[in-house]
Amino acid sequence: MKTVAVIGKNFGDEGKGLACASLSKNVQKTLIIKHNGGGQAGHTVEDKSGNRFVHHQIGSGAKYGAATLLADTFYADLYQLREEINNFRNIYGFSPLIFADKNAYITVIDDVLRNMFIESSRGDSRHGSCGMGIDECQKRIESGYGITMQEVNDLPETGLLDRLRKIRNEYGSKDLEKIKDDFEHNNPGEETEYYEMLKDDDILASFASYLKIGMENVILVEPTPEWLQGFEQIVFETGQGLLLDQDYELYAPHLTSSKTGLHNIVQFLQKKRLPLDEVIYVSRTYVTRHGNGPLPCEIRREELPGILEDMTNVDNEWQGSIRYARHESIKAFVNPMLEDMRSVKDYSCMKDTTASVLLTHLNETDRKVCFEIGDIPVEELMDIIGKKEIARIYTSYDRYETDI
Repeated sequence: MKTVAVIGKNFGDEGKGLACASLSKNVQKTLIIKHNGGGQAGHTVEDKSGNRFVHHQIGSGAKYGAATLLADTFYADLYQLREEINNFRNIYGFSPLIFADKNAYITVIDDVLRNMFIESSRGDSRHGSCGMGIDECQKRIESGYGITMQEVNDLPETGLLDRLRKIRNEYGSKDLEKIKDDFEHNNPGEETEYYEMLKDDDILASFASYLKIGMENVILVEPTPEWLQGFEQIVFETGQGLLLDQDYELYAPHLTSSKTGLHNIVQFLQKKRLPLDEVIYVSRTYVTRHGNGPLPCEIRREELPGILEDMTNVDNEWQGSIRYARHESIKAFVNPMLEDMRSVKDYSCMKDTTASVLLTHLNETDRKVCFEIGDIPVEELMDIIGKKEIARIYTSYDRYETDI
C-alpha cells in the first residue's frame, strides 16, 4: 500500500483536485482521506469529455471509484454533503462511497449563520472567510459543544434538536447582541437577517431533520490499520494551502482555521503505524488568492496574458474576486515546503518520505514559472529547486487530470 499526501503550496486553488484524480486513476483501490477544514474546499476535476465537478467533501478521485474517508480532524457538513452526492450522481451516474470516522465532528447550521453574521459585521475589515462556518465550528468544539458523527447516527431527531437548542442557548447566544452591535456600527443603514435566523427554532428543527437524512449517505468506521490495509493506495487530500495554515502568522488574521500541511497527516499515520511514502506540493506557475489578505507581488490578470478564466473561483459575497500574483522569489517559493517538512521531521512515519512538486497551468504561461524577477523556464526551475530537498517535479500543461 502506497501513502501520498497532496498539499497546496500557496493560498489554495493550485490544482489539488487534478492531482488526486490522477493518482486515483492509476491505482484501482484508492482511499482519499479528507483531513482538514470542511466543506469550504473546492477542488475541480475535469476531463476532455466535458465532465466537470467541484469536490467539496467527496474525494477528488471518486469518478474513478476511489472511496472517501472523512477523518476525525475533518468537520463534516452533512447538509452540503447530501447535495454534493446528488450532483455527483447526476453527472457520473453512481453514488461515491463515503466513509467517516465515527469520532469526526460535524458543522451545524448555527456555525454557518454565525460565521456569515460575524464576517458581515466586520464591514470593510473582513477576513475573507468562505462563510462555511469552519472557524465557528472549531471554536464551538473547543468550548465543549461538539457533536460527532456517531452521535448524529445514534440520537433520534428529537434528541438532535434538543442538542442543537442546548448549544444555541448555552454557547451561541451569549455574544449575539455584541455581533449585532458590531454589524450596525460597521454597516450603517444596512439590514441583516442573520440575527433573527439565529433565534429561529424552526431553522434548528429543519436542520435536525437534514442531519438524519445526511447520515444515510455515510458509513461510519473505525479506521484501524487492518481496515486501511484493504486499500492499495491512500491519498490525503488537503484543503486550502500552506500560506493559509492557522499557525502561519505572516498572513494573520486572514487564515483558515485548520492545519493545511503535514501536521494532521503525520498524526494520523503515527497512530496507525504507517509510513508516508510521498508528499506532493502543488503550485500553479503563478499565485492566486480568493479572499481578503496580503498577496505579495499582486498584479492584474491582464499582466499575465495567457491566464484563462477560472470557472471555480467565481466572484461571491464572502471572498470577492480571485486575485493574481507572481511568485516572490526562489527562496519564498521553496521555504513553505521546507518548513512544513521540517516541522514533522522527527516523526518515524517521515523517515523515508520523498518530497515532490507538481507545477500546474504551464499551458497558460508558455512553460515558464512567473517570478517577480522574471519568468523562469520550467526546466531551469527543476535544476534550481531540485537542489533544495525536492526529489521530483511533476508538470501539468492543461486542466485535465490525465495531463500530469
